[in-house]
Amino acid sequence: MTRLYLAAAAANAWVLLGVLAAAFVAQFVAGEPPCPLCVMQRIAMMLAAIGPCHILIAASRGPLEARDVGIGSGILVLGSLLGAAISVRQVLLHILPGDPGFGAPIMGYHLYTWALIAFACNIGAAGVQLVGLAWLRPEVGGRSPLAAITAGALAVMLVANILSVIAEAGFAWHLPDNPVRYLLFGGG
Repeated sequence: MTRLYLAAAAANAWVLLGVLAAAFVAQFVAGEPPCPLCVMQRIAMMLAAIGPCHILIAASRGPLEARDVGIGSGILVLGSLLGAAISVRQVLLHILPGDPGFGAPIMGYHLYTWALIAFACNIGAAGVQLVGLAWLRPEVGGRSPLAAITAGALAVMLVANILSVIAEAGFAWHLPDNPVRYLLFGGG
């Protein structure tokens, strides 16, 4: 059962990192700088990813216990609830007929709608993990490079997002409401 939890935690963390990477592709390849709500959703997604990382790191240090899964799932739920609230706010800003939304749609939905779907799926995944705790028996997970690689990838994503926001806002204290350029590099 421990291996199943570790596989689920790794998959969850890497899906979140994949969504964040896709947001960077939209930002730099499609030329769509994130709005303040988009940045807040990215922060919430990184907060949610801390939960699965906690489970992976706890298992690499010793036997995976119900307490570790509970803490990791709780962090995942709290980060996802925050992100879902922010995503719902942005969806409601663009819900009127004829509103083009913010950014180009991907497979028919805007990134903030995809983020809402991802946050809802994370909450469901955490619920399944918590229900399965009844069958978890502490086993040694063993030292695996997966925990360190996942935590390292999350740290890289965090630094990349910080640098991205600094480039976008320049030396201002807030992000532009509808960003079209990077203020650090000479824009307005």
